[in-house]
Amino acid sequence: MIRKVFLLLIATTIASAQETSISDALLIKKKLKTALNVNREFINKNVKDTLTAGEIWFVPNGMSIPNYMLRASREIERCNGKVHWMREIRGGRAALLKYEGEQGVYPLTEIRIVDSLWLPNSSKLAVVLAVRERNTLLRERPELLESLDFKYSLLIPSSRSELLVAGKKTNANIIPWIPMESREMIYSAEKKNQISISISNEKELAKKIDAALKRYDKVNGFAAFYGENFLAHQASMEKFGNVLKAKNLWFWDLSKRGSATLTNVECKKKRLKCHKSTLDASSEEEIKKALRTARIKGNNILLFELTEKSIELLKDLPSLAEKQGTILTFADEVF
Repeated sequence: MIRKVFLLLIATTIASAQETSISDALLIKKKLKTALNVNREFINKNVKDTLTAGEIWFVPNGMSIPNYMLRASREIERCNGKVHWMREIRGGRAALLKYEGEQGVYPLTEIRIVDSLWLPNSSKLAVVLAVRERNTLLRERPELLESLDFKYSLLIPSSRSELLVAGKKTNANIIPWIPMESREMIYSAEKKNQISISISNEKELAKKIDAALKRYDKVNGFAAFYGENFLAHQASMEKFGNVLKAKNLWFWDLSKRGSATLTNVECKKKRLKCHKSTLDASSEEEIKKALRTARIKGNNILLFELTEKSIELLKDLPSLAEKQGTILTFADEVF
């Protein structure tokens, strides 16, 4: 009787060990697929050579192949496995992976990015509504903004205190709009407060900017709608760039003709945070375009003028953004 019990215990132990071995053999693969957010897989039964993947794992966009390779390597090592080799293929849209665990070598695996599938929060889109000088919606019908149930920013002229007061009562993030000397026609209030090319030194320029920004809360940067003359003036822009750098402020160029001396290349050389846009978004197609750009580049800004039409167009934006893994955020986070 004792002998039978002993043999039964041995048989049970062997069976348990076999089951453990099987589960151990699958453990790395299972955990690796979880770590890589594998959406689906394809088993290739017609493997003809050593460089043909036996398994293809389809993973979401929003993370580069080098990052997927790094994550795979770390997970395999964490599970006491070993990476034989990894190689980028398909123009950087996929990778081949050869690895092993304690139970042996796993099939050659291809990790392939799916363009139509996106990781959650893999890109950012900032929505900015420009409040023009004579905007009546913000003053008279601010309740319309309550339908925008997501993070957004209001771009408000520094010379319009009544608009700023109304804007601060909303849930929006406020971006200062400071006028600069321009050949475009601007309103008298903006002309009076504009930053002129006649400013002689950086100290005076910094004082002028500070006076405009002090009306706002937690300012990390500002924009200019008007400023063609100032932004094309070499000496003025040299001082301006130094002030931006000293104060660690970003600058958003919204002038029609743009800056002749503050290009993206120059900004990078001077380590400045600059962005160039124009106020031309006015349709559903512009929203789709902004989402596509955010998905490709990782972040983007959607700029609309504050109107009833733009508010109506933006109501479906949260659901569209969620489908492609884009989070809606403030402009500060994009800059």
